[in-house]
Amino acid sequence: MRTILVPVDFTSTTENAVKVAAQWAKQYEYTHIILLKTSEESEFDYLHMAEGHSFVNEESINSLLEKTELRLNELTHIITEKSPEIKVSKAISEWTLTRSINDLLSDQPSIELIILGSDDQAVSSDSLVSENIIGIARTSPVKILVVPNGYHYSTIKNILIPCDVDSIAKLDRLFHHKSIIQQQDVQLMFLNIHTKESNDTIELKKVEIEEYIHQNLTEIPSKIYYSYDKNIINGILTFASSNETDLIIALPGKHSFLYYLTSTSISEGIYQNVNQPVLILK
Repeated sequence: MRTILVPVDFTSTTENAVKVAAQWAKQYEYTHIILLKTSEESEFDYLHMAEGHSFVNEESINSLLEKTELRLNELTHIITEKSPEIKVSKAISEWTLTRSINDLLSDQPSIELIILGSDDQAVSSDSLVSENIIGIARTSPVKILVVPNGYHYSTIKNILIPCDVDSIAKLDRLFHHKSIIQQQDVQLMFLNIHTKESNDTIELKKVEIEEYIHQNLTEIPSKIYYSYDKNIINGILTFASSNETDLIIALPGKHSFLYYLTSTSISEGIYQNVNQPVLILK
């Protein structure tokens, strides 16, 4: 049973992520979606206070649990309305978001993808999930899809893959995830952002890059682009906004531009990104 995990906090940001999950599951043949609600937010704070506080009572706790169940049912309905064939499960945890996710990954080995809603410049909902994206991305052993609040699902046709020309021969990590790139009518756009005005190194690498991609991706249309920008994140987002892009794929570990940037830079880049989801491979 191929499973998607969607952490939710009942903001518009994670509600949008749930909508995307329903359509993503349908297109890529996932059969199960788990909605995870954690207690790491203000509305749950009093559940962990010591006894003796008059406002901590069973009626209040039950009311909150009923409200949580109601909201989870509403999100479940969003999924079943779009994709009635998808099984939906609900999970509630009192642990922190990152620990709750890791516990679920241990208990549910069928989870192949985590979808995280992200606040952006267009809409900011103060989402707990959005605030924890970097921590989740760094600790998760499974791939992650980051969905901007302003993103509306569309069929994936044009995929942008930022990469380092010095690591292009190690793009084999990309081929471990062919469920997306082998879809019909997909176009791959490999992008190298160089931060120095001189591009002598790039010229020397072009033949190697083209031969490698031709040998490994003969069945998938692809093209290599080169661009200069002192700020790599800005260069990626500028290219994506000026070229039709449905998805940005971030390669794992040292093969990714993101590996060399601080978490603050990555957070800023994700926040600035309004239109495209980002798939972080593992």
